[in-house]
Amino acid sequence: MRPLIRLGLTAGLALAAFSSPLFAEQDSDWTTDHLDDSWVEHALANPEKDRGWCQSCRNNGREGIVSHCEVRPFTFPYAKRPIAIDGGQNSGMTVMGWDRDSVRILYRVMTRAHTEERARAIAADVQLALSKGGLLPQGPFDPSNDDEWWAVEIKAWVPRASDLVLSTQNGPLAVRDVRGRMEISSTNGPMSLTDLAGAIEARTENGPLHVALAGSRWDGKGIDAEAQNGPLDLALPTSYSAHLVTGTINGPEAFDYAIESNRERAWINTTLGKGGPLVRVVTINGPFHIGTR
Repeated sequence: MRPLIRLGLTAGLALAAFSSPLFAEQDSDWTTDHLDDSWVEHALANPEKDRGWCQSCRNNGREGIVSHCEVRPFTFPYAKRPIAIDGGQNSGMTVMGWDRDSVRILYRVMTRAHTEERARAIAADVQLALSKGGLLPQGPFDPSNDDEWWAVEIKAWVPRASDLVLSTQNGPLAVRDVRGRMEISSTNGPMSLTDLAGAIEARTENGPLHVALAGSRWDGKGIDAEAQNGPLDLALPTSYSAHLVTGTINGPEAFDYAIESNRERAWINTTLGKGGPLVRVVTINGPFHIGTR
């Protein structure tokens, strides 16, 4: 018989890495939950306010640097094909399913420079563009410049049954309440996947990676989500059925969820409840935590 694992969260586990705004608590000003029509009106009228955005409009305390933010709508010509968004170097996105047969795009341009005038001038040259059917932020120069910087954060509401192709390099990436075929990738994260279904492949080089499942079993072909180096946090309902592959190869582990573990392999490989589609959520070189939603 395989051993039953149930351990408390160890004090030494480096889960402080999950301090990203993407993983904020429900009552935090940073939360991306329940961004409705009233929030859109508030965001358009108050572009400098951070409530609901993952990235801050502040200048992060750099002396002599001024921040500027603008919030804009974008008209997206929705067709029933995969919705593609590329965040580029520093930009990020949150994609949310809703009960409408249309796509809404709202985006915030964030710039930093030595003067307010220059920060506004940079923002005027930053736009979202459609390239080969996909959304891509475009700006006047390399956004990694130390003295002058820009980024775009996209909020996208899509029909719940949508196929997605999403990528970022250094910005946050979150998807929630969507069912479809998804290809999701990030270089430096953070990445958050919440209440999804369908056939999903997600990869992040440096995480952190957060995955939260809903219901009693996976609805669809399965999920394959992997972080190369980042920490992993997996949240499951108490009674969940799946073929589960999870854990870490080179990192500390903490369990707040009772599972039977077959440790003959690199990762935990087990059957939860009555079994079901493959739920593979792993990290290679980061700390791992599994808990109950």
